[in-house]
Amino acid sequence: MIMRSVVVALALLAGAKVYTQDQIYRSATEDALIHAYRAKAVDMCQRASTAEIAATPTEAARRTLNQAWVKPTSLRLVIGNNDVDVRIWEIDHAAWAMRFKFPYLVMEAGEPTPFARCRYDVMLDRASINAL
Repeated sequence: MIMRSVVVALALLAGAKVYTQDQIYRSATEDALIHAYRAKAVDMCQRASTAEIAATPTEAARRTLNQAWVKPTSLRLVIGNNDVDVRIWEIDHAAWAMRFKFPYLVMEAGEPTPFARCRYDVMLDRASINAL
């Protein structure tokens, strides 16, 4: 009985160690990718929002929209793009990797509530803007 308790305790400790190492690795990888691609993402999001800027009536609103990507309200790394219409079993589909594997930097701009979201595709080096 004592030996069984020791084995269970060691298995739990091993599981906790593996989980902690995985979380540390994921956090460090996310921070490294954000640090490496932040400037490029800001530049591409500003380029992608040129149509939005042209449609904005006032000069102050244009500057606000253009500068919103420099200091976004949130910036996070996500894997896969939910907007791509591919099912998980369609592994031969050309866009399967975009849907399930590619890393994206997602920025939300605006204060106090976000008014736009930019999704920068790290692999394809392009950005898309969605109004919220």
